[in-house]
Amino acid sequence: MAGVSREAVLDALSRVQDPELGMSVLELRMIKSVEVGQDGVVKVVLALTTEACPLTETLKHDVEAAISELGGKPSVELTVMTKQELDEVTALVRKRYGDGATYTTSSSIPVFGHGDIMKILAVGSGKGGVGKSLMAAMTAVELRRAGFDVGILDADITGASVSEAFGLGGMEVVAEGNKIVPLQTKSGIKAISMNLFMDNPEGAVIWRGPLVTKAIQQFYSDVAWGKLHYLIIDMPPGTSDAAITVFQSLPVDGVVVVSSPQGVANLIVGKFINMAKTVKVPVIGLVENMAYARCPCGDVIYPFGHPSGQETAEKHGIPFLGELPVDSRAAELMDAGHIEDYASREFQEAVKRIRLQAQMLHPSNRLRRDWQLQVGEGGS
Repeated sequence: MAGVSREAVLDALSRVQDPELGMSVLELRMIKSVEVGQDGVVKVVLALTTEACPLTETLKHDVEAAISELGGKPSVELTVMTKQELDEVTALVRKRYGDGATYTTSSSIPVFGHGDIMKILAVGSGKGGVGKSLMAAMTAVELRRAGFDVGILDADITGASVSEAFGLGGMEVVAEGNKIVPLQTKSGIKAISMNLFMDNPEGAVIWRGPLVTKAIQQFYSDVAWGKLHYLIIDMPPGTSDAAITVFQSLPVDGVVVVSSPQGVANLIVGKFINMAKTVKVPVIGLVENMAYARCPCGDVIYPFGHPSGQETAEKHGIPFLGELPVDSRAAELMDAGHIEDYASREFQEAVKRIRLQAQMLHPSNRLRRDWQLQVGEGGS
């Protein structure tokens, strides 16, 4: 493998992170050996915390991708950590996140107290009508399909739609102690939405800013989310009180921006991106929805103008996460409450890019002591 050394491979692997912890596979001592052959084959032994690790394929794929980007031919062998090795990993996790953190052999998710969420990702656009809620729902769906424990918080208090998309309308919300128990979708996604508390789903929520912001805060702090790999937040439109509350009151790790080809939509999206940058919330990237449509004859048409997402992303210096087509099937399933039955290669690829970008985000340093993981001195 001309020009590529073992050191270069290790450097590449140092950027492959366990999505649950935001720590690299090298930090977690998951890489047991690296051998670079004369024929360009790079042999890596990857040690998992348990044989039942739900992220096996994800970690293996990410290691292979890192090696392939160097021009090498990856050969990844999987093994399982010994109890002694697992204890060492637990010590590392505790050093990073505090004494309450452990790593068990029954699951690869760290075990914390109530409300411990590893990554909190918002999905927003600055305006309505571009498919923000569809993107938020499908992000949760695809992450769940990948084996993660996922929740979705509908922060669009006055325009809630998450409960309808997942077929939760009419279900009763209960409380245990002083916490609201989120409803679970058929695939196991935890969800909370304002419409779940409405007798009439078409009833208007006529609230001033302070009430809306308080509801958003309570949907996070007063809900028993439990252990999650990802909490997806469907953001309210605009750049005023409600959106600011999500960014400044909740420990958001990063935001996915949704746009559409129209020039006016991109103008408003630009305002939203600049707001995120102003309040120092990392922008994971931009997804362009309704970029094109496939005609039954096989032709591709552009009903809302030529796609401009790549150009918009480059203008604002953020990653471009992909183009999504107009698909009546997605709208039909969302309206029917069966969004979890929808699947498309475009959404799958876009969410994969979101996940990979999110891996590079460190856990927020603004986590609340009473319901969130406390980042220790070893964190960043």
